[in-house]
Amino acid sequence: MLQIDHIGVTARDPKASAEALAHLLGTGEPTTDGADDDMFRVDLEDGAFLLFSAAKTISISHIAFHVEPERFAQVVDRIVAKKIPFGNDPEDTKNGKTDDPLGGAGRVYFVSVDGHLFEVTC
Repeated sequence: MLQIDHIGVTARDPKASAEALAHLLGTGEPTTDGADDDMFRVDLEDGAFLLFSAAKTISISHIAFHVEPERFAQVVDRIVAKKIPFGNDPEDTKNGKTDDPLGGAGRVYFVSVDGHLFEVTC
């Protein structure tokens, strides 16, 4: 067996960043983690999780999520409601398109306040 346990994500405000992503993805509320409860954990459905930690210098990440079509539509609705620019091209994350140029049912990219490139596909 080989699977991801967790991915570390740096953020200026780890709690706010974890809450924002959890809301968009429709996961449960983030929980505190770490020896000092200074990190925030967003659990995914496969047992893996994202662990947001504070940093003055942000190491930019590209993290992609695969969801079923119904959830994809819900994620897009939440992105639109929050007025977050999005697009179906990592080079044009503001084109407002959701069709998948790679052949899937849908794809969106959006950039977090810390500059991380998040991708959601179905």
